[in-house]
Amino acid sequence: MKKTRSLLMLGCAMFCATTLTAKAESISVWSRQTDESISVLKALTDAFTADTGITVETFNTGIDFEQRLARAAAGRTLPDIVLNDTAAMGQMRQMGILQSIDPASITGNQDVVASAWDGAKANDGKFYAVPMSAQSFAMFVRKDWREKLGMPEPKTWEDVRKLAEAFTTKDPDGNGKDDTFGMAIPGSTTRGYTSWFMSSLIWQAGGDFVKQEADGFVPTVNTPQVAAALTYVRGMICDKLSQPGAINATTGDTLPTFRSGQTGIFMSGPYHIPQLDAEPGKDKVEVLMMPAGPGGIASLAEGTSAYLLKGAKDEAAAKKFLAFVISPKGQEIAMAEGSGKTPLVRLPVNAKVDVNAVRNDPRWMIFKETFDKYSHYMPAVPNWTAIRMITAEGFNRVLAKCDADIPAELETLNKQVAKELSNQKALSASAK
Repeated sequence: MKKTRSLLMLGCAMFCATTLTAKAESISVWSRQTDESISVLKALTDAFTADTGITVETFNTGIDFEQRLARAAAGRTLPDIVLNDTAAMGQMRQMGILQSIDPASITGNQDVVASAWDGAKANDGKFYAVPMSAQSFAMFVRKDWREKLGMPEPKTWEDVRKLAEAFTTKDPDGNGKDDTFGMAIPGSTTRGYTSWFMSSLIWQAGGDFVKQEADGFVPTVNTPQVAAALTYVRGMICDKLSQPGAINATTGDTLPTFRSGQTGIFMSGPYHIPQLDAEPGKDKVEVLMMPAGPGGIASLAEGTSAYLLKGAKDEAAAKKFLAFVISPKGQEIAMAEGSGKTPLVRLPVNAKVDVNAVRNDPRWMIFKETFDKYSHYMPAVPNWTAIRMITAEGFNRVLAKCDADIPAELETLNKQVAKELSNQKALSASAK
C-alpha cells in the first residue's frame, strides 16, 4: 500500500511538473493591427515556436485596442507582450501595466540602432519597450495623372499646392467629370489623427509642439510657424483641394480615396506600398520625399515596439520572444517581403539587416533616407497621447472654420497644452 501510494505521489509530481512546464512554455501576444495583416504576425510566431518550442497565443484588433487593454487590466487578464505604436508608451505607462526592461537582458540588443532605443526610453530615463520597427513618411502621388498634366515632381509646399490644384481642376483621369481632388487629408480627431497628420507639416514649417528645458517642457503651439502650417492645410480644405469630408476623415477613410482615384496625393508610411501596388497599381503611383516647407524637409518618425507587461506568466519566455523579434531572422520575417501584406517591420531596427537587400525596391530607400536625415519622433513627455488628443481637437477647430482666427485659436490651445503638461508634472517653471 505504501509502495503504491509512493508511486502515485511520484507520478503526480512528474505529471504536475510537466503540466507547469507546459504552461510556462507558452506566452500571449496582443497586436494592434488589422486582420488584413495578421498572417504576418502568425508567420513570426510560428517561426519563433519552431525555434524555441514556446507556443504563442495571439490576439489582434485595429479598432478598439486601447479599450481592450483597459478591460483586460481591470479583469487581470493582460497578455504577456503587446505590440503597439512607440508613441503609445506614455498612455500604457499611465495605465500602470508596463514593466521596465533592461536592454542588456535582451539577447541581440547591441545590434539595435541607438535611435530606435531612444524611442523606447521614457522621460524617467527607463526603457519600457523593445523597439522592433521604425518608419518615416513620404508622398504617394498619382504619377500617371502628374505626367498627363505635364507637372513636375513636387518638392516644396508651393509645388504640392499647384499639383493639388491641377489634380482638382484639370480632369487628370480624363473621364470628363469633376470628380478628382488633390490631397487626401485625415482631419478627424479620432485617435488624434488631426495632430498626427499636422505634425510633419509643423516641423516642415520650422515649428514644434513643445520645447524641452532642463526642468520640463514649454508648449510652443502658439508660434507663427505652427500657424503657417495650419494656414497651409486649411487652404487645401477650404479651397476644396482635398476630398469631401476631410475634416472628419480618419486614415482608414483617406486610403480608399487614393486607391479608388478620387485623390492624387497621399502622405503616409511605407506600410501602404503593397496595397497601392495592388490598386491603383505600381505603374500608376510614385513615392516622393516629403516636401520642404519654410523650415525645410521633415517627417514624423514612428515605430512599433514590443512591450513587456507586468505580471507576465513567464518572463524568461517572453524575453526570448523579444530577442527573436529584433534578431535578423525575426526582422526579415516581419518585413513580409513579397507577401502583399502590410508588414509588421517597416524599416528594420537591427543594423545587420539591409533594407535594400531585403526589399530590392528603391521606394523603400526614400523612407529610409527620410528617417535617417529628416525624421522627428514625438516629444518624450510622460503621456504624449493626452497631448495629441488635445492638439487634435484644437487643430480640427481651426481647419473646420475657414474664417477662424488662427493665432487666437493657437493661444487658447497653448494654454490647454500647458495645463496638461502641468497635470503630468512636466511643465517647465519658465512656462508658469
